[in-house]
Amino acid sequence: MTDLDDLTRICPPPDQATAIRWDRIEADLAMPLPQDYKELADRYGPGTFNDYLRFFHPHGATRYVTLTGPTPGRIRAQLRKDYDQGTHPVPYDPDTLFTCGATDNGAYLFWITDPATEPDL
Repeated sequence: MTDLDDLTRICPPPDQATAIRWDRIEADLAMPLPQDYKELADRYGPGTFNDYLRFFHPHGATRYVTLTGPTPGRIRAQLRKDYDQGTHPVPYDPDTLFTCGATDNGAYLFWITDPATEPDL
């Protein structure tokens, strides 16, 4: 049994999820995506868990919660600025971080995209 199977058991997904063209999404982002993320997005579609945790989705409700929208780039630019100035250092080079979700209290979720060609490591 996988973690996604466990999640599905305790939090059933909606009846219908929207089909996603992952080849197009990955081409738009110029990077491969983790397989477990793609399975989660395929199974659950856009939305939140418990009105708290939102994973950015290719078909998000607004462009700000869409995986290919402006938010990941804006957050990366802010992290880069803070990192370079030493204001709020992060433990990874901001160029290797990709914003993939957020909580309702303003915390962001990140993928570490290094190595860039192996998203499942």
